[in-house]
Amino acid sequence: MKRLSLLLVLSAGVSLDSHAQFGDFLKNVAADAARQAVAGQVHKAVTGAVDSAARSVTQPGTAAAPAAPPPGCARMKGTTLAIGTRPEGYQPETLWPENTCPVYNETDLTFSKAKAAKAAFVEASKVRCKDCEGGYWPDAWGWRSLVKDSRGGNYVDQFAKMLVALKEGESLKWKGNKYDGVVTATGAHPIGAMPCRQFHYVLNEKGRQVAEYDSLLCEYTGAYASKATWHEMI
Repeated sequence: MKRLSLLLVLSAGVSLDSHAQFGDFLKNVAADAARQAVAGQVHKAVTGAVDSAARSVTQPGTAAAPAAPPPGCARMKGTTLAIGTRPEGYQPETLWPENTCPVYNETDLTFSKAKAAKAAFVEASKVRCKDCEGGYWPDAWGWRSLVKDSRGGNYVDQFAKMLVALKEGESLKWKGNKYDGVVTATGAHPIGAMPCRQFHYVLNEKGRQVAEYDSLLCEYTGAYASKATWHEMI
């Protein structure tokens, strides 16, 4: 029984780093203790402990089973994005993801209220024209005039770089055919581990506010990209 006690003490004191070297010794000592144990139940207990220790030595990389998804959410393969809950100081609330189920890709994040406000902003900025598709042109797109180097017409990516270069409180302005637009940097708050920037757009007509919405840009590596870039989420 003294040797059994010694075995248990040694088992408890073994560090993870020494498992590989201690494994054979542990199994030999445990087997010897088991043979000398007088109680059958003690034999079973020691054998079970040794087997468990041996498995941890020979299979150190064994991972725990993945947690079940929340009720109503489908189980999917892959690594989920660590979003967490909205911090108390994060504003506006509409720029925080609305997802209640685990998300595996940045493009799956939903912002229905914020996107509805953006759609209303674009709709309010439409100006009738004769030589444009559909007979209307949104002055909300007037920011394109600020992009000097579109690099093959990629206005969105170039404008994103201009936006993230703004300090909080700084703005970019443009004049449309009827309405004037201004976008102001309002914050630099991350979503989970993902860097994000918040902006506020305002549409004016002769100094009178016509529409507004909040915008969000986040930096991540896309599916076909080799490095992280800024993407317009809203």
